Amino acid sequence: KTTNMKVEKYWEDPTVFQVNREEPRAHFFPFESEELAFENDPAKSKYFQSLNGTWKFHFAKNPGKKPKRFYQSSYSVKDWDDIAVPGHWEMQGYSVPIYLDEEYPFKPDPPKVPYHYNAVGSYVKMFELDETWNGRDIFIRFGGVRSAFYVWLNGSLIGYSQGSKTPAEFNITEMVQNGQNKLAVEVYRFSDGSYLEGQDTWRVSGLERDVYLYAAPKTRISDFFVYADLNEDRRSANFSVKVDLFNPERFTGKYKVDAVLKGKRVLYKMDYTVAIDSTNSVEFQATFSKVKPWSAETPYLYDLKIMLTDPQGNLVESFTQKVGFKRVEVKNGNLLVNGKAVMFRGVNRHEWDPVVGRSITEETMIRDIQLMKQHNINAVRTSHYPNQERWYELCNQYGLYVIDEANIESHGMQFHEGSYGHIANDPAWTAQWIDRGKRMVERDKNQPSIITWSMGNEAGDGENFIKLYDWIKSRDKSRPVVYQPAWYERHTDVVFPMYKTIEFISEYAEKKTDKPLILCEFAHAMGNSVGNLQDYWDTFEKYEALQGGFIWDWVDQTILKTDKNGTDYWAYGGDFGNEFSENDSNFCANGLVAADRSLNPHILEVKKVYQPVKFTDISKKSSITKIEIKNRYDFIDLTHLYFSWMIEEDGKQIQQGNLEKIKLAPGETDNFNFNYRSILPKPGSEYFLTIRANTNSRSTMIPKGHLVAWGQFKLQIERTVLPSLGSKYAELAMTENDKLVEISGAEFKITFDREKGNLSQYYYKGIDLLKHSLQSNFWRAPNDNDLGNAMRKRTGVWRNAYAELETTEFKSLINNNVAQIQVLSSHDTTGTDLETNYFVYGNGAVKVTHKIVKTTSENPEIPRFGLKMSLTGDFTELSWFGRGPHESYWDKKTSAAIGLYNGSVWDQTFQYVRPQETGNKTDVRWMAVSNGKVGLMAKGDPTFDGSVHQYPYNDLDHVPHGQKHGKLDIQPKDQVDWLIDYKQMGVGGDNSWGARPHDQYTLNPKLYSFSFMLIPFESTDDLTKLSKLEVR
Repeated sequence: KTTNMKVEKYWEDPTVFQVNREEPRAHFFPFESEELAFENDPAKSKYFQSLNGTWKFHFAKNPGKKPKRFYQSSYSVKDWDDIAVPGHWEMQGYSVPIYLDEEYPFKPDPPKVPYHYNAVGSYVKMFELDETWNGRDIFIRFGGVRSAFYVWLNGSLIGYSQGSKTPAEFNITEMVQNGQNKLAVEVYRFSDGSYLEGQDTWRVSGLERDVYLYAAPKTRISDFFVYADLNEDRRSANFSVKVDLFNPERFTGKYKVDAVLKGKRVLYKMDYTVAIDSTNSVEFQATFSKVKPWSAETPYLYDLKIMLTDPQGNLVESFTQKVGFKRVEVKNGNLLVNGKAVMFRGVNRHEWDPVVGRSITEETMIRDIQLMKQHNINAVRTSHYPNQERWYELCNQYGLYVIDEANIESHGMQFHEGSYGHIANDPAWTAQWIDRGKRMVERDKNQPSIITWSMGNEAGDGENFIKLYDWIKSRDKSRPVVYQPAWYERHTDVVFPMYKTIEFISEYAEKKTDKPLILCEFAHAMGNSVGNLQDYWDTFEKYEALQGGFIWDWVDQTILKTDKNGTDYWAYGGDFGNEFSENDSNFCANGLVAADRSLNPHILEVKKVYQPVKFTDISKKSSITKIEIKNRYDFIDLTHLYFSWMIEEDGKQIQQGNLEKIKLAPGETDNFNFNYRSILPKPGSEYFLTIRANTNSRSTMIPKGHLVAWGQFKLQIERTVLPSLGSKYAELAMTENDKLVEISGAEFKITFDREKGNLSQYYYKGIDLLKHSLQSNFWRAPNDNDLGNAMRKRTGVWRNAYAELETTEFKSLINNNVAQIQVLSSHDTTGTDLETNYFVYGNGAVKVTHKIVKTTSENPEIPRFGLKMSLTGDFTELSWFGRGPHESYWDKKTSAAIGLYNGSVWDQTFQYVRPQETGNKTDVRWMAVSNGKVGLMAKGDPTFDGSVHQYPYNDLDHVPHGQKHGKLDIQPKDQVDWLIDYKQMGVGGDNSWGARPHDQYTLNPKLYSFSFMLIPFESTDDLTKLSKLEVR
């Protein structure tokens, strides 16, 4: 009984984390009929009542300002505000959300939390119960409340709980009454539990998951645990289900428990008759000679129905559970699923919605799974807490491997005067540690998609983790347990590190230890990132001990806001005033998808690298291309895919066909020959073979014809002699003075600035193409990884180097109707000398060669080396032959196929949450911009990197201490900046707090040279033919 229970200050006592809360149990609902149990929708049961919706709400800045005795029936709350449940009060206008990565929003001094800004939310909900609930036990279930809360019913204190990511159930049978009932909940923003909830996410509070009432029979099933263990032959299986029974009454006869396991037919049916004396258990066991296994590729599920019948033969309750037969074990140095060393193409996922925060809907969950399946992701880590129950049911159904993670992270303890693992070794916290792991395991133990338990994240290490590990292993012997900081210790079954380099994981794999290595976090996807992902994947595939990893992370945790002009944008840390001055800026935006689930560009790189079919050119003869196709699935063949091929000439298809149906068992390869002797190569043309694997039927998550995998290969057809302008060029004239050199022909006029050494004007057919001159460029707008490794400061000497160049020599002459300009320039700060040569021809074409002819190794790396010019704002049409259609970079171009593309200049920009480098194209053969009348082409010799921006490129640059937003600050303007580069350094991605791009993707201070030709044209010109123009 709880009527006279005293309200104690539990929220600063680590030894008290619940009062009167029910023991954790598996997730199921006691339906009153077999039909309802089969539908498995609690809302259809007469013994279910949702309390979601509108509640009355009072916000207090601290406990001293909270309403007193508001839970009493006589206390009126009619003048209180309304608030939506589930939800967070910070997302509904009360206080502000706090974004921090590692730190707590207060100085750590466990178990104490701040008083003066420990907000308290007081909630009240009135409800009535149906009389049919009489005679049953009535429970209230809070799916998740952050951080700690007390609950009263009709003036009586029911209980207390903390631990925001697993349910808290209370038996309210003695307190509920006929007619109106007053439910009151008092929620604290901070509690001692906050020390275990220091995850890299928004710190928001309230009733964040479903709240509902349900009525259970007095004599009932209290819990159950299913084991569905596949044997090593992957056909036969051992099955057991233990059913726990509860009867608070005196003996009233024998009850019958039925268990039915059914796939397309009934696989098992058994019943036990048992006298229930307080508590009791029955266990069903069976061995099957043939079952269909569950895996992420073959998510086959059986229906388990359990029924309890009273001595009179009346159904007491019934429920169903999806069962998947699988076997998970660590054996011979690998984590095996159904006997296979699965490669985890994983991602970390926070629950997040840009409007409601973590109170996400089923529709959002389904959309996440759909996008993951469509981008070849097969595994999810529930970083860093147990997710809503429905998530696991959907992963069971559609096929995703899940690492279920306990709600334990004390990252902020590293700022404590003690050690990082201080509370991880404190016995006063042991019970709370185990409670959090236990509530996760007990709730989720019957979910087939869960293949390992994770004890938490970044909470140091110590005795409390060892004890939790031992408890989990004693409770569930069917799954491994992992924990990142445990490293090689006994209390992790897998080495589970984060952000380790390729060199580190390679060295580990070569040691051939008895534990596999899986990266719990890697490829930090913050902003323009995920560089060198292919290099990681090549390493994973090289070593048996490496089994992939989980990219950080799935979704940008940004918040939708609207500025005073009505423009929506993605808000991040620092966008919510000064109530809490500490924030970690846009470190919350690390997603492969945006908060609204639109795609960020780097998810395309992930899809390509993760693709389950591998294509390799193993040709030996120049006239025949031999392609090896490998099935990288673990359990299925390739018959669900159809394979097509095409050969393109300069991006235009000239041949195509289909491959005969390819079966290929998992891990198998086969070779396919492509004979291109029939192709008569055209002068200067390039030929590419592309093979695609598309789905041949529709599924719930993936449409028919969806592209799953592809490979592209350049055919070895030698480049032949190109047409040239000949030995006689059209006439041109040169006029010069002490400031300018002007070169003109029949249809063009080009001006060079002697002082700056730049091409400053470019007229073609009377139209001025340039708004600003063609000038040297060494800078790239820092991406988030650059800022994290201090690139802006370290390489700052290059930022304004273009403006600091001094022209040391300027030469001009005409020879055989070719104007030649040579510019030598010097940058004093870096001791760098440049040479730029221009050859101007009578048709207005300009060949440019740009060189670094002297520099010093003492200089920092060069962010980019190239040239930049600004065109007038009407040049909005773009075409190119190179990698595309999306942006690509030196270390992030696996997903961009070489082809012929076109689009608008503006569409090449991706508005990252924080403005930064965007829109680059690699391996460009030619690129052309046009205003619909005339245009300008840049033709590589042989290739270059290029990008176009419908605004000054400097708009993307970082402003220290600024709060810029891509959706607000990057908008089309009356200017097109065109960057033509030898290269820019890779975007990086190992992490965003210090790691630089790998050395092979870095422009170290050396001598570089590249050439390209600028060719003006009319909109009616054939750009492919124009690109073949060669000058010698």
